[in-house]
Amino acid sequence: MFLVSVLLIGACAVINLFQTYVIQDFSIFDDFNITKSQNLTGNVTDLTPDLIVSPQLFPDVDSAPTYLYSSVLTLASISVFLRVGYVLKLFLTALALITHIALFASTEIFNEYHKRDLDNEFSMFPYAAKAGLVLVFLAALLHILDRQIEFTSRTDFLWKDKLKFEQEEVETMRGINKILLENILPAHVAEHFLTSVASEEDLYHERYSSIAVMFASIPNYKEFYDETDVNKQGLECLRLLNEIICDFDKLLLKPKFSCIEKIKTIGSTYMIASGLRPGKEDQTDANTKEEHTVAILVEFAIALMTILDQINRESFQRFKLRIGLSHGPVIAGVVGAQKPQYDIWGNTVNVASRMDSTGVMGRIHVTDDTAKVLMNAGYVCECRGPTYVKGKGTLTTYFVKTPNSTGGL
Repeated sequence: MFLVSVLLIGACAVINLFQTYVIQDFSIFDDFNITKSQNLTGNVTDLTPDLIVSPQLFPDVDSAPTYLYSSVLTLASISVFLRVGYVLKLFLTALALITHIALFASTEIFNEYHKRDLDNEFSMFPYAAKAGLVLVFLAALLHILDRQIEFTSRTDFLWKDKLKFEQEEVETMRGINKILLENILPAHVAEHFLTSVASEEDLYHERYSSIAVMFASIPNYKEFYDETDVNKQGLECLRLLNEIICDFDKLLLKPKFSCIEKIKTIGSTYMIASGLRPGKEDQTDANTKEEHTVAILVEFAIALMTILDQINRESFQRFKLRIGLSHGPVIAGVVGAQKPQYDIWGNTVNVASRMDSTGVMGRIHVTDDTAKVLMNAGYVCECRGPTYVKGKGTLTTYFVKTPNSTGGL
């Protein structure tokens, strides 16, 4: 399209040059003193055929600047295509410039125009030379503009490419930050901090009316841990604990346990909670949800025991879980700014911790209220009787019967 347009405009300029001639029809009557205003319908039979001359073309001197304007238009048309490379534009401009200057020098109309304009004080140079000089300066100016446009286009492209790269880098970093944040905070809490602008003084907290909390500890891990040369100063003991905790974490990835949230790990104690779903508590179905939050933690506890038994067989150990479970209202929130920590507080958390510390290895220890919820859900609970709980006095507690417990199902 670019080449076609340039060629058409150039052709029009050349054709325009040949149209700057006029036909002189009445020159044959000058010798007979016949003017153009006389009636030519009279008898002209006296003219012999030898005197009749064919019409001749004479240059229209006044049209010389018109061809110059057409040449300027031809050169300008090459530069208006912004997406064409400046090298191609330079080649076509040089070709058009040489062609037009050659036509200027070889066409009679410019010489006639110059002769008629000899009286002008600025006519010391031939008109063809002046027209060629104008075209040369115009071509140089257009080339400078083309180079400037080319430079601007390249700079714009590089800026856009850099912007695209930086945007992709920002999206990558945002994804990494989201993954890291979701590894230390629950998903809904991480989403809150990623989508809102909060100051360090703002306190994020949630209140829940019924949450199940569980502590699962490995009491005999302290006996296993030993900083000797055989264990590489305790490194191998730590490696085994890391393997156990990682296997526990993998259970949380199962869709069945999606409502369970890991709170933290304290030494060899694993703390989790279920029902931490802000804004989704429905009072009309509170009993069913209460049973579900408690029962799902019992199922998770059974799965933890199964995994630990498998690790024992592979590592030739005899680790046992001691589990304490309770349910009730809690407050959840994030503390800290540089290293934020999600945690839960309340009497329910304290009681669940006491159920763990006063429990028995290989059993799930629960309070009276939690045992009633589990029995309504179909679990069998054995009454342990009155149990002294530090800070709570004497409480009636229960053991939940599981396939892993002694004398269990």
